[in-house]
Amino acid sequence: MGVDPDASQSLIEPGRWPDEATGRSARDCLTVFAVLWALATLFHLWVNPRGLGVVDDPTLLGLSHVAAGVAAISVLLRPRSSGRLFVLAALGVVTCWLEAPFLGNHWLIAAFVDLALLASAATCWTRDGLDTARLAARFLPLARWSLLGFYAFAAFSKLNHAFFEPAVSCGNFYADELAGSLGFGRFRSADGGGWAVLLPISVVAIEASIPVLLVRRRWRHIGVVVGLVFHSAVALDMTHLFSDFSSVLAALFVLFLPTSFGTDVLALARRHPTPTFVLKALAVAAAAVVLLVEWTARGERVFVDGRAWAWIAVDAALLAVVVWYLRQERPAPEAGQLRLSGPPWLVVVPLLVVLNGLTPYVELKTAYGWNMYSNLSTVDGETNHLLVPRTWPVLDAQAELVRIVSSSDPGLSLYVTERFDIPFLQLRAYLSGHRDASITYERAGQRHALAHAAEDPDLVRAVPEWQQKLSAFRALDQTEPNRCQPGFLPAH
Repeated sequence: MGVDPDASQSLIEPGRWPDEATGRSARDCLTVFAVLWALATLFHLWVNPRGLGVVDDPTLLGLSHVAAGVAAISVLLRPRSSGRLFVLAALGVVTCWLEAPFLGNHWLIAAFVDLALLASAATCWTRDGLDTARLAARFLPLARWSLLGFYAFAAFSKLNHAFFEPAVSCGNFYADELAGSLGFGRFRSADGGGWAVLLPISVVAIEASIPVLLVRRRWRHIGVVVGLVFHSAVALDMTHLFSDFSSVLAALFVLFLPTSFGTDVLALARRHPTPTFVLKALAVAAAAVVLLVEWTARGERVFVDGRAWAWIAVDAALLAVVVWYLRQERPAPEAGQLRLSGPPWLVVVPLLVVLNGLTPYVELKTAYGWNMYSNLSTVDGETNHLLVPRTWPVLDAQAELVRIVSSSDPGLSLYVTERFDIPFLQLRAYLSGHRDASITYERAGQRHALAHAAEDPDLVRAVPEWQQKLSAFRALDQTEPNRCQPGFLPAH
């Protein structure tokens, strides 16, 4: 076998400038990315609308979502504008911070990519303004490495006992949900049988193969297609919409195609100006209408159905264009896509991606640590991971688990009915805003009953906001093996 150029050359080349042809293709690639990134932002806002509704709730989060929606539409109108893309990226970082700790993994990796874009842009200004060719040459490898780090940890987290247990596996849980939402109600993989065993293994095999395929230059196109098709199938679930997650990944997977993909797509658009204009107008109008519907809290059914069909339309179009490009051009995989250029400090962004993936294993946090939908348990030095024998707790937050026996608060009552324990730190954070709730709980072997949580000052002592955001822990299952957690419980 030959040596892969991406693996044999230095990963960082500080002063490398792209030639004119390469620079033009890189700029075109950045333009296509801008369109997909704007669409990913809109799908995130549509699937996670809790920050919207600014008519009734003029919060900072709501206003940031409005601003992000407007910025995304402006990018769709003029995708070659670097300034509009930078505004969208900055708002992505802001909304990520404001949404935490109720934060999806997809939006955190999007924020890291936004940081990579803004950091790269800061190094690409000349006397004549922004050098977009150099920006693309510096940013695109950072985005690719960020995706690889994210995806490798996501696949790794699924290598645990519970994920391969048919009755509780997240793989089976969402397969059943997908089948049910599409009308195949009799399909129940979690009930047992060959499918129940095979499905989790297949999911792990696919997810583990994608980063390997993307790293190897000669297999890269296969990796892009496998990633796009797999996450297109995942996002067909009409019960738990994954279009926010899949749209972010789709925008990043496409970056592993040769940069000529952007040039060919833009050339195709120029050859068909009328359909292109109509599609753009429809996309902008649909985005504006859907955002308006959500902001005014009207037409919920239209909103829910509309975002699902909008994703199917966008995803089908992207898959069609990628297949057209690969069949029409039959391009050779591009060398040097993972070779970083520019100041060495830019590598801090993909390093942060890796460090975030390590957080569950050192118990800095167990939320949004690239461990979503994995059944992974890492608590107080113990773990169910097949390859990691124990964790190395940096914090002792999970050494103090609380079992709620009863509560007048509906949110805390969920921990009783769903049989989940909660770290004391998370309970404090929640009760600091629900001081009047009655609660009976067990901690360190002792039962405590309070008519009002405020009767115990330590129980309602506020947790600093930065700590809630940066050190969030998921609820702990009281049963074995760990069940799939399809969403956040209130005291997150």
